[in-house]
Amino acid sequence: MLRFIIAGFVIGFVLNLTGWAGNVFLLGSMWEQEVAVAPPPMHSPFSPLVHAILQFVSDFVFAFVLCAVYRLGISSWRGSQMGLAFICGVIVWMGGVPMCYLGLVNGGYLPMGVSIATTLLALITFFIVAPLLPVLLPVRMEGDSA
Repeated sequence: MLRFIIAGFVIGFVLNLTGWAGNVFLLGSMWEQEVAVAPPPMHSPFSPLVHAILQFVSDFVFAFVLCAVYRLGISSWRGSQMGLAFICGVIVWMGGVPMCYLGLVNGGYLPMGVSIATTLLALITFFIVAPLLPVLLPVRMEGDSA
């Protein structure tokens, strides 16, 4: 269990870091252009501290779900562990990221262009963290107590 928790936190940290870097360095100018023409956003109902914390929580939720899906799949998987890691990454990404951004576009909260770019950036971040799964959550052998 401790290994699972550590894996979730490590992967969540890497998802946050790569997502931030991608949004700032790769998509920064696109975000600046979209924010300049977008209507003012609704104000957060949360305090500034809670608001800041919530900006990081989703990547940790994705990380723990990714670890859970990988851990559930690995026991019956007969192929490459790395292959399974990438499949799990795509499954978790598909279940959360595109649907979230589609909802934001549909509700008029986010322009289509930046939504597509951010969705693809998120897929890249999942590809970056996928190789960590077999390393952080190795397959237990029969009689292994860890």
